[in-house]
Amino acid sequence: MLAASKLSPFHLTEIAAVAIFVYLIGLAVYRLYFSPIAKFPGPRLAALTLWYEFYHDVIRGGQYVFKIQELHQKYGPIIRINPYELHVKDPDFYDELYSGPGQKRDKWGWATEMFGNSSSGFGTVSHDLHRLRRNALNPFFSKQAIGRMEPLIRGLIEKLCERFEQSQQSGEPVNTLHAYAALTSDVITAYCFGTSYGCLDDPYWKWEWPQAMVESTRACHLNKQFKWVFPALQATPEWIVQKLNPAVMQLINVQKDLAHQISDIMSGVPRKDEEQNIFRELINGNLPTEEKSLARLVDEGQTMIAAGQETSSFFLQQASYFILANAEIHARLKAELTQAIPDGTSIPPLARLEKLPYLHAVVQEVHRFSHGVVGRLERVSPDEPLQYKKWVIPPGTPVSMTSLLQHRDPSKFPSPMKFDPDRWLKQSDNGRLEKYLVPFSKGTRQCLGINLATAEIYLTLATVFRRFDMELYETTGRDAEIVHDFFIPHGHQDSKGVRVVFK
Repeated sequence: MLAASKLSPFHLTEIAAVAIFVYLIGLAVYRLYFSPIAKFPGPRLAALTLWYEFYHDVIRGGQYVFKIQELHQKYGPIIRINPYELHVKDPDFYDELYSGPGQKRDKWGWATEMFGNSSSGFGTVSHDLHRLRRNALNPFFSKQAIGRMEPLIRGLIEKLCERFEQSQQSGEPVNTLHAYAALTSDVITAYCFGTSYGCLDDPYWKWEWPQAMVESTRACHLNKQFKWVFPALQATPEWIVQKLNPAVMQLINVQKDLAHQISDIMSGVPRKDEEQNIFRELINGNLPTEEKSLARLVDEGQTMIAAGQETSSFFLQQASYFILANAEIHARLKAELTQAIPDGTSIPPLARLEKLPYLHAVVQEVHRFSHGVVGRLERVSPDEPLQYKKWVIPPGTPVSMTSLLQHRDPSKFPSPMKFDPDRWLKQSDNGRLEKYLVPFSKGTRQCLGINLATAEIYLTLATVFRRFDMELYETTGRDAEIVHDFFIPHGHQDSKGVRVVFK
């Protein structure tokens, strides 16, 4: 002890440096040779450090998904993409990884904090806790519940059509993402809180609200790598955050607004003419007390609004481009809708719309080009190994697949970059192809809003494309191209979006 106390600061620094060096060498040796997944193929640098993923996703801006595609071409269908995680590119393995109720699938804790809402159902790691939280929400998003909600959706689509009629008269182009995000935002907020944000009533679609959700996803990879960044920004004076990161400030404003609305509900403040309020029913329901905290419900609200707004609006933007960019596809869809809706106003029930063959084929093909989310969806089998061909995946290993790579797999979708609704009309292929289309994922953690999204998509496309003649305005394929993975798909930052004019 006496000898140690006489060491100079210089010697202590040397000892610390040597200790760190020895630790890093030992860690490298473990990860490369003794890790439970050391035997899996992949680049050595990815196996050594998360900085490899950091470079492709943070520095290059959401590019790792495209790099992973290259790595599969080099190393095969199952690869190690960081020190802890495996990635599989094989559509026939999807149902095994994203399995149903009979098998446990946890999430990977490291990957759940990218949006600052880790206590939501989306961010829940444990299979059992997720089931508790999901079961409380399932009744509100069942087919029957969405059927009861159909008048609300139709009413808001009518309001959207009124705005389109104004644009038709003025000749002003419409940014389809702004318009459809206004629709989906009003739908999900009205359903969750009994009152909407009124985006459809605003001359500029109140784009700042949906934009806050979309732009905040640009930080998802940084948040995943450095857990302290988002909490630190939340604790920073707002004027500083506004200067440093306006997108995060917008998200913080959304969280504050959600906290205000949910606090009112928790205090019993009534809402005028309220028909449906999911959060009032959650708060008054039989969830355990700890599941009804304000912080957790704000996390849940953020997830529900983001999911309810982003994916459906992006789908409708992509649909606008791919339908209008091909005159034959547009004409065939228009002809089918004209026959099914002769007067142009009496839109049939959702169940009938879903059975229109060409409309259904178009919807399926747009799903293949919009993907739902393009980020990796990690799953962990906590207790049992997974078997992929000759490979045994140890229990507790995060394994992911990616819808973008699945939907572009030429073994299942020949000429994958061609928008071709006819591929869904070939009866011999139809059942087979449905299996590999995964915009909502699958299994026990499948997207909660699949029935709501389906209703919005069919009712909106049928109404808008039956009533209006449109054409693209200063829009090319580049404006519908997906070039960044920020969990949700992002296009070129300098694009003005998919814009249309009404003839």
